Amino acid sequence: MLGLLRKYKYIILLWVLILSYTIYFSYFTILRYQTLYASYFDLGIMHQTVFNTFRAITNVDPGRILELTDPFGVTQIKRMVIHNDILLAFLAPFYLISSSPATLLVIQTVILALGALAVFKITQSVFEKNRFKNLYSLLFSLSYLLYPSLQRGNIFDFHAVTLASTLLLFMFYFWLKKRYWLSFLFLTLGIFSKEQVALTTAFFGLYILYSSSFANVIPNLFRNLLPRKQQVLNQVQDDRLGGSRLRANDKNFAFLIIGTSIVWFVLSVFVIIPSFRGGDHFALARYRDFGETPINVILGVFAKPQVVARYLINTNVAQYFLFLLGPLGFLSILAPWEFLIALPELGINLLSNNPNTINIIYHYQAVILPFVFISAMYGARKISNFALRQAQGDGERSRTIKYQISNWIILYILAMTFLFAYLKGPLPFSREKEIHPFVYPQKEAKEAKIWAETLKNESLRISTTGQLSPLFTSRRYFYQFSKNYDLADYVALRLNEIYNYPEKDELILVYERLREDKDFQLIYKTENFEVYKKAQFKAL
Repeated sequence: MLGLLRKYKYIILLWVLILSYTIYFSYFTILRYQTLYASYFDLGIMHQTVFNTFRAITNVDPGRILELTDPFGVTQIKRMVIHNDILLAFLAPFYLISSSPATLLVIQTVILALGALAVFKITQSVFEKNRFKNLYSLLFSLSYLLYPSLQRGNIFDFHAVTLASTLLLFMFYFWLKKRYWLSFLFLTLGIFSKEQVALTTAFFGLYILYSSSFANVIPNLFRNLLPRKQQVLNQVQDDRLGGSRLRANDKNFAFLIIGTSIVWFVLSVFVIIPSFRGGDHFALARYRDFGETPINVILGVFAKPQVVARYLINTNVAQYFLFLLGPLGFLSILAPWEFLIALPELGINLLSNNPNTINIIYHYQAVILPFVFISAMYGARKISNFALRQAQGDGERSRTIKYQISNWIILYILAMTFLFAYLKGPLPFSREKEIHPFVYPQKEAKEAKIWAETLKNESLRISTTGQLSPLFTSRRYFYQFSKNYDLADYVALRLNEIYNYPEKDELILVYERLREDKDFQLIYKTENFEVYKKAQFKAL
């Protein structure tokens, strides 16, 4: 038994870490939602979309697939009006277990936690010839699970694109192992998580072309300087090991990836979203400094270098890279080709006039995260290989130096991981800890839960303020509290959301109108929580 434990100790420790992460963040995110710290943007929206898809399956009503109520209007729309993240539809069968927002939160946590397994496997491949590969693998897995941007994205409600972190890691791992169709499966799921992910996967295809072709140019030049006999022997050995065949397969796979990615991106941005929306993507407004249409924005990035420079050269960008690369000791800089696979997503974030895209507390870093870790692994390997070459030999002193080199690299990464986990992470030991759901639950949470149960009839049309909404969006028709509240059968409000939130100037006027509206009757009131019923609607 002890022998088995010693043999599999790294795998056992890995699964302990994964399980610990899963338990904590599942509990935390569910508690956050139940104590009214989640919101309509985006847990309420995502839950209504998946719930309607679930009902489309159970009630055989295809019209409800990926349907939700327009967050800024009153009509029923398809999710593709906002984003082409059709991966949401694949989550609907899990609602057979529980048709609650908690299901999405647990799914998100579990999938993100399993990304540590992909990190472990990739690290083992990268450090395949290093005797400390298991230790490096466990270290990078721990760094992944403590990575502030990962944890922050996990607790910021729910987004399909957040799952891309794990999906793209497995995509890369299965490519390393030359299991192309599994790699392609994870790539496909990844691009289904949001339309622009396909740009990053296209760059992944370019990276494969580089690694299978151009990366071999210089070695091949030197090979040609060898005697003819040695060249033949090397070629025979290369063929015996399958090198030529593997490179050919890699090239074919790269072209498949690039083609699929470009086709999906073009279809998403130029066909699917405009056809459902009746116009261009809403996010184009974030890039108006470069153009008004998708094509003009792309061309504008190249035609307006001074505008690009204005976006890139500022302290916010420096801080962004500090918290993006710092947790892994900036090792990604040493492996630029692996890191630049994420260049399209970096460009989307850095050139946006929405400052949230370069804030690591949101989900915008999910597509970049895999390549921060992959490049950091290759960067650490470069340092390790360089240092080990300086300590050649089999003597005692040489072995001691090799151990010391590995220890210093490991301690450095570990120190940076915990430093940034403390500076920017949400865990209870962190400087910016997120503990409000534990110690400051919203006092209206119990009342909201009771009323959500009372009004659980899916045929009811409900309107609520933002942080109540995740409890009430298990229905086809839901309206965020606005001037269109009169479409609802019941209206539930938290008054502090009306008087204290950024939209207060508009919401206060709407609330005062509701109080005077003879078509609605106040049926429940406490200090900060009120419920109204449409007068002609029969009470439940």
